Amino acid sequence: MPVHSIREFQKFDENRMTKQMVFEEEKSKAFVLNFMPGQLLPSHSHPYTQVYLLMLDGTGECKIDDHVYKIEKGDTIHCSKEELLSLENTGTERMSVYVVLAREPKNT
Repeated sequence: MPVHSIREFQKFDENRMTKQMVFEEEKSKAFVLNFMPGQLLPSHSHPYTQVYLLMLDGTGECKIDDHVYKIEKGDTIHCSKEELLSLENTGTERMSVYVVLAREPKNT
């Protein structure tokens, strides 16, 4: 089992949000999303997938469907397969989010 420091995956780009893959297995993925102030991940869904997020650093907003949540370091978020999710760094510091996608069987 590989062990990584999460800091290895906190790589930022002034022009756009970055995604750094940590693990990728048959039915699950884990990665880090990195945002400079003002950067965002547009609203989208993950059919057949449960999404779990952990705020590593920074502050921002998470929108799930029509609900907007203020988020900060240490917060956890769950988004189900039917929900639309977006993230935005609304703070003045860098923001990193650890994301786990857990795929469900297509017949559920």
